[in-house]
Amino acid sequence: MFTKEELLVIEDALKIADTEYIKLIDENKNIKNRIVAYNRKQKKLWLVQNKLKKLIAEI
Repeated sequence: MFTKEELLVIEDALKIADTEYIKLIDENKNIKNRIVAYNRKQKKLWLVQNKLKKLIAEI
């Protein structure tokens, strides 16, 4: 399916996205609706990151 190198590139991209969500949450601390939306997206991202770590460990 994917090589280990490809999975590591995907992992790096997810780390960048996670950093961006943290930045957006910090910038919008006074706007509750945006914080909730970004937080939900970040949680989904964390789930993907966890599954990706399991895949990398299996290879």
